Formats: sequence, C-alpha cells, structure tokens
Amino acid sequence: MNNKETNSKQQSNKKASSSTIIVVLITLIIAIASGSSSAANAELEKVLKHKVETEKLSVGIAVAIIENGQVSFINVGVANKETAQEIDQNTLFEIGSVSKVMTSTALATFVDEGTLKLSDPVQNYLPKSVKLPMKNDKAITFESLASHRSGLPRLPSNMQFSNPLNPYVDYTTEMMYEFLNQYTLPREVGESPEYSNLAVGLLGHTLAKIDDMNYEQMLMQRVLKPLKMKNTFVEVPKSALTRRSKGHNGNLETTDYWQLPAMAGAGAVVSDATDMALYLKANMQQNELASAIKLTHQPTAEFGNSLTRVGLGWIIQGTADGDVYMHNGQTGGFASFIGFNPTSHKGIVILSNTSILMDEVGYSYLTNSLASLKLTTPVKVAEVELAKLIGRYELVPGFILSITHDGDKLFVQGTGQPRLPLTANSINEFVNNAVKARIQFELDANGIATSLTMYQGGQTLPGKKLK
Repeated sequence: MNNKETNSKQQSNKKASSSTIIVVLITLIIAIASGSSSAANAELEKVLKHKVETEKLSVGIAVAIIENGQVSFINVGVANKETAQEIDQNTLFEIGSVSKVMTSTALATFVDEGTLKLSDPVQNYLPKSVKLPMKNDKAITFESLASHRSGLPRLPSNMQFSNPLNPYVDYTTEMMYEFLNQYTLPREVGESPEYSNLAVGLLGHTLAKIDDMNYEQMLMQRVLKPLKMKNTFVEVPKSALTRRSKGHNGNLETTDYWQLPAMAGAGAVVSDATDMALYLKANMQQNELASAIKLTHQPTAEFGNSLTRVGLGWIIQGTADGDVYMHNGQTGGFASFIGFNPTSHKGIVILSNTSILMDEVGYSYLTNSLASLKLTTPVKVAEVELAKLIGRYELVPGFILSITHDGDKLFVQGTGQPRLPLTANSINEFVNNAVKARIQFELDANGIATSLTMYQGGQTLPGKKLK
C-alpha cells in the first residue's frame, strides 16, 4: 500500500470515527431528554393517581402531554362507575370554559382573512333590534369581548336557573338580547378586566351569525376541521355517545350534562384528550392556522397584576420559567385545564370527569414544581372525637357555620347554603374539595372545639363557637 492510499484510509477512518461520535452524542442527548421526560411523566402519573385514588378529587382523569413536540397520554380512573368503563384518550369530557380559547381562535381566523377587525364594534353585526350598551361613546368591540374587557358582567341577571344541575339550558338568545338592551355598563369598554361568560357567549353567537351558521358549524369549519379534530362537538352525535364520560359533582355523585344554547361559545364544547392534544400542539407549533393562533397569544392588557396578562382568550402568567399560557374550565360535572410554556416547550391538557379543578397540577407541571405539590392523605377520625367538634360558629355577623356529624362523617353548613361533607386531614383539620375550603378547629385540653378558622379563596375567616 502506498502513502496516498494510507493517508486516504486514515482520513476515511477519522471521518467515520467523527460520524460515530456525533451519532453517539445525539443518541445520548435524546436518551437523556427522554429519561427526563419519562421521569416527569412518572411523577405526574403518581400525582394524578393520588388525586383520584387517595384524595378522591375525581372519578377519572385523561391527560395529554406535549414535550419537545412529542405527545403522550396518561389515563387514571373510570368514565362510568357503574360499568367500570376505564378512561382513555378517546373518552369524551365537557371542557367548559376552555371552549373560550377555541372561540377566540375562531375570531382570529375572521381577522386573519380580513372579514373583520378586532376593533370593529360588535353592534354592526347584530340585528337592529339589539342595542349593545355603551359608555362615553365607546363601543363594545370583538377584542374587548375576547379579552374580558367589555364591561359586561360574568352572567346576565335575567338567568332563571330553573334547573340548578343544568343552569344555562333555559337561557335563550332572546333573553340575552333583552338583557343587553337594558344593561348599563359600569365602566368604559377596555378600562379594566372582568371575567365574563356572557361576553364570550355573545362573541361566539355573533361569529356564528356572520358565517350564517350555528356555533358548532362555525367552529367546525374554522377550527376543528383545519386542525383535524374529529372528536370535538357541541351536540355529541349518537355514534359517539358510548365514549362519553359521566359527570360528577364535588361529592363524586353523578350529575347532569350542561347545555348552553345561547352562550355556546363560553363553555359548550365536548372533546377528548386526543383532539385536545391536536389543539394544544397547534398552539405550540406551525400549522394551517398558525397566523390566526399567533394573534390569540398577543397580550392585550394586564389581568389583575403586572405578571398576569390576557390575550384573546388565553390567560398569560409570567413565571421564572417563562410565560405560561393557560385556561381552565368547569361545569357541574367536569373540570379541565389547558396550558403551555413556549420557553420549555411543554404543554398539558387535563380533563377530569368531576367538577373539582385540577389547575394546580397543570400549572405545577408547566413550571417544573410537581415535587412541591402537597398531597394529603385523608384520615379516619373516631365518632367520639367528631362529637367534640359539633356546634355553631359565627364567622361574621349573620353568617354562621353549623358543624354536625352523622356517624363517622362530619358536615358543615353555612347560613342559607347546602350541607357539605368534610374530609379529615387530621383530628382537627378538615376539607371540602368541592368548594376549596379548609377548616381548622382549635381544641381545649379535653379535645373539645372552642373555635375554628376557615380558609377559602385566599381568605382567612376565624369563627367563635356560639353557646
């Protein structure tokens, strides 16, 4: 072999060696990333199982995770307790107010194609018989509806609530028009945010009118079909009813499905984890609706504080790990959460068939703080000890908590409110997860309660025991 052949062979070997090193490094990086992702998924599954099996906060949960473009699913619990039908990624759930970000995506497609502008007065697209309220000559715009800055209230005051288990079912378009015609705005449009189901309900209704369709048809043409979401509905077809989960209240009792005929855009969508993963992925990667979706991510105003902003539908929370885009949903029998972090390339959808919110889990996943979640384990308190806690406790003048027990179960009932069961975390600390309330009793030397403190919604409310 001559020198040229020797040198050529040595160079070839070096190239092969370099290529091998690169391949090994890439494989190693992928393995490390995969291992990290698997560990996070295992931690998340552990938390979800604890929520379902130990804390009893849900009957069943379906989760879709996106990390670095890869989709995975976690399913815990059952869709139907009677048949023991297990949850999977094709189980259908009510997604409640997560519908709002879909409605906002539909709005963005109108803007993207030039049909309307965010600054257009909504009044221009409604029947002449409807007069939307104004203040200081500022009109309600499409942007103000989607960003909760229209000045409209959370709910219209003429809702009858004739069926508490399905509260929107009797509310008609005519009733919504009637309310809008007589309502007086408390502030200028765009002045400050107020979360409003009515506003986004009106938005969905108006967009459907512009397309001369109903809300489901409009959403289907503009969002669902382009993103290939074949299992997302407002009216669930007969062919899909066997995949529909039962809904449950905070006491894990089966409850009714919700219908929102006049305000479908605010919370009427039913979907599964497979389709919601497609929607989540569309918000994280390039796709057919990328231009419109990007518009929904643009912050329009602060939403309560400088770290929290609102886009079109999305709530944007500033964190040390980057901005988190998110929204939750809740109906009488379901709870949902969707969120993503563009910085960490992580996204999550949580669908629960129980009306207790799972936001804490979703937010913790997106901010890499799952390990810090407090997981409680209910304890059994003897009936004789529960008897020492009963009594009437005054929180504020005129509002009293009545604590009673029935066998080995403790109950709380506020003035004018229904009686709710309490779960023991310890001999003197009890919670009701349905209303996110925690009650801590102060005991004397004999274990008899002398006072209590209720923690709920960021409030601390002490109450003295009445004689």
